[in-house]
Amino acid sequence: MTHRRMIKVVSPAVPLCALLLAACGPSPGGGNGTGTAGTGTGAAGTSGAAGTTGGSGTTGSAGTTGTAGTTGAAGSVGPGTAGTTGSAGTTGSAGSTGGANSTGGTGGAAGSAGTTGTAGRGGTTGTGGRGGTTSTAGTGGGAAGTGGGTAGTGGGTGGMVACAPPTATPPAGADAVVGNLITFNDNGGWCWYQDERAVVDTTGNKLVIASIASGGARNGTAEAVVYNLATNTGQRSTLPSNLSTNNVDDHNAPALLVRPDGQYLAMWSGHRVDCITRTSIYNGTTWGAEKRIDWAPYGCPWAGASTNMVTYSNPWYMGTSILAGVRSVDTSPSFLTSTDNGVNWSYYGRLTSTPQMGYVAGYYKYWGDNVGRIDFVATEAHPRDVDTNLWHGYIQSGKVYNSAGTEVDASLMDASSTNSGAKDISAYTKVFATGTTIKGVRLEHAWNHDIVRYADGTIAILWQARVTGTGTDDPDKRILYARYDGTSWKSTYLVKAGTKLYAAEQDYTGLSALDPNDPNTIYVSTFYDPSNDTTMSSKREIWRGTTCDKGATFTWTPVTARSTMDNIRPIVPKWDGSHTALLWMRGTYVSAQGYTMKIVGTLTTK
Repeated sequence: MTHRRMIKVVSPAVPLCALLLAACGPSPGGGNGTGTAGTGTGAAGTSGAAGTTGGSGTTGSAGTTGTAGTTGAAGSVGPGTAGTTGSAGTTGSAGSTGGANSTGGTGGAAGSAGTTGTAGRGGTTGTGGRGGTTSTAGTGGGAAGTGGGTAGTGGGTGGMVACAPPTATPPAGADAVVGNLITFNDNGGWCWYQDERAVVDTTGNKLVIASIASGGARNGTAEAVVYNLATNTGQRSTLPSNLSTNNVDDHNAPALLVRPDGQYLAMWSGHRVDCITRTSIYNGTTWGAEKRIDWAPYGCPWAGASTNMVTYSNPWYMGTSILAGVRSVDTSPSFLTSTDNGVNWSYYGRLTSTPQMGYVAGYYKYWGDNVGRIDFVATEAHPRDVDTNLWHGYIQSGKVYNSAGTEVDASLMDASSTNSGAKDISAYTKVFATGTTIKGVRLEHAWNHDIVRYADGTIAILWQARVTGTGTDDPDKRILYARYDGTSWKSTYLVKAGTKLYAAEQDYTGLSALDPNDPNTIYVSTFYDPSNDTTMSSKREIWRGTTCDKGATFTWTPVTARSTMDNIRPIVPKWDGSHTALLWMRGTYVSAQGYTMKIVGTLTTK
């Protein structure tokens, strides 16, 4: 039976959308191009004359191409107003009879300088030129005019990118938060290997959040909050499930997907307790009856241990079908598929065939565009069992590829769970090799936090690793960032993570999150101030990192401060370029099977 409870979120009188947002973008055009003229004989323009003071010159000797280049006759200090609307003469030429012995005037193109290669209004704003020498068509004219269109900063390669971290700071007092803190669920938690744990329904203007309650009458229940972004109210529902209420475990948390018809799919599994993947569909009012997909026909439980059963769910659209990654066959990831928006399911194929080493055959994080591609970052085992590396690949058009686009598996779809063409994870691209030194620290035993592929094709990963030689009980753990630029992976050291989250898990940390709407923004949970890696808090705080150089360096600003409880496991669901939902768990984490945590967050608008 489905239970619903309306919860009214009471928020402080701080504007809902005041927040820490970086403003990144090109600086105004202008700048000095560097192109030099040659001795061409280009046609003369009518308005691009180099000025009456330019001297006689020879006819049309206005640059090596004779014309003002693709961005027109650049000036020495162009005003940056060039574009498709203006032209420096009808053909962008350098002068009617060779006023080319000037420096081209001051009005060259700064932005995108016209589709025909003319320099906007550069000719007319040149106001006569500065009287250069014969056959030099201005410091930015001639062939150097190509800079305006590409750099947008005033010819050549001049100009800078302006990028600044947010200026907001936490208010005074304990448990301070930048912005308006909202409690979405007063009892909830999640692991980090099921995605998406929260989704934004942009059409319905709703934020949907899934979690597992711990303690009290709701102990162990899978829940979903549908939060109305217009009214700032949430409806919490208990998802229908036959998992025992005594089986509290944050690994059981559901993953969510917004269907094309506006309904929501929730998908979840127990933590190695049975062979069932569960689904429910929200029709706008209630969550439907539990749908059960039994993995027993595919070999569950698998050889090696009686607990080698299913865990986690990761549903993403691939065209009109859904592919859902589940840790399953031989504790490797395999996929279920649905062609009717999650109503019915069937086995699709196995992603990798890495042999089980210790507890499982690797941990996988996924990112899908819900169109035609799913990226993944993986380890080959649990970091306490094996000295793990990090690997990347992606699924597209039914095949599996490495980072460079080289085909590794010609068919993700398999004849059966025992007849598969899946490859070992080592066949894919190595993002991090254990034993690598980053910022003077030798690292090993990697584990993955988050992955996003951005609209421009850039891929980013957040992850952690142990410092070599710091033991196995509570090793020194560091948080790192990796970025793929289309050619290679480059890693950046971020911050110390601090002590383990609880006694039984040496590698559990506060984790970190990418902003899928902004490649310049990340969030980390740590005891340490990332700006100096030394100043330490008594509890784990959330920090925002801003990069203006494609991940090479980050500037840090706090989101929480002086907390009396931990702030851990942040996530940012995909929304749009104008809005951000930053969510995290806040409270006391004792273990994956017992915690006193709330699901909280902030909503911001640029």
